[in-house]
Amino acid sequence: MPTLLRIRSATHSGYDRITFDFAGSLPGYRVRYVDTVTADASGRTVRMPGRRYLQIRFEPAQAHSDTGDPVTPRRRTFGYPMLRGYVVNGDYEGVLNVALGLDDVVGFRVGEIPGTPGRIYLDVAA
Repeated sequence: MPTLLRIRSATHSGYDRITFDFAGSLPGYRVRYVDTVTADASGRTVRMPGRRYLQIRFEPAQAHSDTGDPVTPRRRTFGYPMLRGYVVNGDYEGVLNVALGLDDVVGFRVGEIPGTPGRIYLDVAA
């Protein structure tokens, strides 16, 4: 199963980028805006940085080792123009959910980085 190894971020002229590095094949992914972010299994509302939220669903994927230990930080906050931070809000039964906190609803693009296996990026307009 694809395993998330790292979540990296950066700001550039005109956009903020978050990159997901996977070991193994790339998972499928879907991205959409949501009004609230909830934790998988419990359904509890998750406190998020920012005022608007993008939910990313990777499947099949995981962000933990075979012993169940997280392999990447579960939460980070940024001071970028648009991207405020992320929270891993689900990692269960082959479904990995990561929510992004943004300052506003903006355009975004998502894709795979050519020539760099195992990497998915998401850019948000800044």
